[in-house]
Amino acid sequence: MKFLLIILIVCSCKEKTFADDIALNFHKSENLTIQKFNEDGNEMGSSLIYYGKIDSIIDVKYYRNMIEPPPPPPEKMENRKDYEKNLLQLNKEKDPSRKLENLYFRTKEIPYLSTKDYIADSITNKNLSIIVKEKDTIPLYKMDYQSNEIKKHKAFPIFFKNISGKTLKIPTEFYRIAVFVDYKNGFHLIRNSEHLVLGCFPPIEFSYFDLKPNEIIVFALPHLKKGLNRKAKIKFYNAESKEFNISIDEKILEKQERSNFGFLE
Repeated sequence: MKFLLIILIVCSCKEKTFADDIALNFHKSENLTIQKFNEDGNEMGSSLIYYGKIDSIIDVKYYRNMIEPPPPPPEKMENRKDYEKNLLQLNKEKDPSRKLENLYFRTKEIPYLSTKDYIADSITNKNLSIIVKEKDTIPLYKMDYQSNEIKKHKAFPIFFKNISGKTLKIPTEFYRIAVFVDYKNGFHLIRNSEHLVLGCFPPIEFSYFDLKPNEIIVFALPHLKKGLNRKAKIKFYNAESKEFNISIDEKILEKQERSNFGFLE
């Protein structure tokens, strides 16, 4: 009797996603550093790279602080003509520094809208897909508040896509995009600092921007100081990514556990 040996080869190919067709463009020769713990307390600039229609090539440039600060108020005895003249001169004085900034930061601002409705609960995995490229390294540009020095940190990109047939209202609280790491008794929000964003009173209105069907958001989070490998996931309100492995220094976990606020959920 002859036996036929059949060997089944199972291909564990990684599932292709919309993010695989997007190339992030930046200077590959830049000297990038790991952002130190608590270093972000003196840094200006958001972590938002892009939002809008899918493009095959996206430049790695960041929105500054989302909303440009308002111009200074006019002097008491200053007429409108003089005020506009002085404002024009003020903008010209900004130009030299802005030329440097514009290499790393986007000049346009996001058109924000506002609502009195609490919209955060509407963000779920049913309408927002999250793809994490944790093995990739891209620059995260920040500006030092005191020296105006441009800092360049190692970061990894996160892609969001509106997979619903409706326009989504995306809350502008981007600090809510965070890494949750499996530590001791569950997944905990892990930040690269002990700074905490708190509000004394709930806002009267909530700011947001529209994300149309099939439009995307590209965001960046800094690579953490390496240590032990742990399971992690990205969460944005009620939407979360698939689990992935992350290397993180145990001291970061210990510092947050010992802090006054402990782990935030």
